[in-house]
Amino acid sequence: MTKNKVVMLIAAGIALASAPAALQAATPALDETRSTLKEWVELKKLISEEKNKWKVEKETLEESITLLEREITKLRDAIAAQEGEATQADRARVELNEEEEELKAATAEVKRLLPDLEEQVLDLVEYMPQSVQKKLAVITQRIPKTQSERRGSSLSIRVMNVIGILTEIEKFNAQVTIENEIQDIAGEKIQVDTLYLGLAIAYYVDGTKTEAGYMIPRKGEWMKVEKNELAEDIAAVVAMKRKEISPPYFVNLPFEVEEVK
Repeated sequence: MTKNKVVMLIAAGIALASAPAALQAATPALDETRSTLKEWVELKKLISEEKNKWKVEKETLEESITLLEREITKLRDAIAAQEGEATQADRARVELNEEEEELKAATAEVKRLLPDLEEQVLDLVEYMPQSVQKKLAVITQRIPKTQSERRGSSLSIRVMNVIGILTEIEKFNAQVTIENEIQDIAGEKIQVDTLYLGLAIAYYVDGTKTEAGYMIPRKGEWMKVEKNELAEDIAAVVAMKRKEISPPYFVNLPFEVEEVK
């Protein structure tokens, strides 16, 4: 056996003899490494799970934020609309208050002028033909004549009474009317047909065509002007008005207008 082989065998023996001791010394470090590696794997796993949870929570939060932003927009729009309605309501309230004040002022003015107007209307009724006065009798009786009666009657009813009388007067004045009535002629009560041309003038004729003439408005009773020679013409006009004569034709009648005093 050579010298070199002996040296190699001795070295191998020494290595084998010292191997268990080295392996025994390295075992604690290996266990620690394995434990650390295990903890690192667990940490990585935990980090991954947390990332996934955060991703889900982030999406949920983003959706919640979007919904909240929409709700905020709706609330702002609703607030703006309510503010607009409130502004409009304020304007309407101001306008109503102004109208109320104007109405109060107008009512006070009507209340101040109404007594004189009622007296004037009652005076005007006395110029009307008897047929019109009879038609207006119910209304004229409702018009208060004294201060006590005025206090006991509402303003609206008093105004309506005046309007009702003026309406009937205007209606009569705007048309041609035939009234069969009793007229005091030459001290006698005679039944005649009276043709009223509104409130301007009237023509009368009796059934025998002997008494005729025209009348001019006067307070209390219209003034008569006898014109018996007009009997035939007036009777013809009355007949045409009643459509008893056809075709109609022109008839000359006197026309006199005086200022009512």
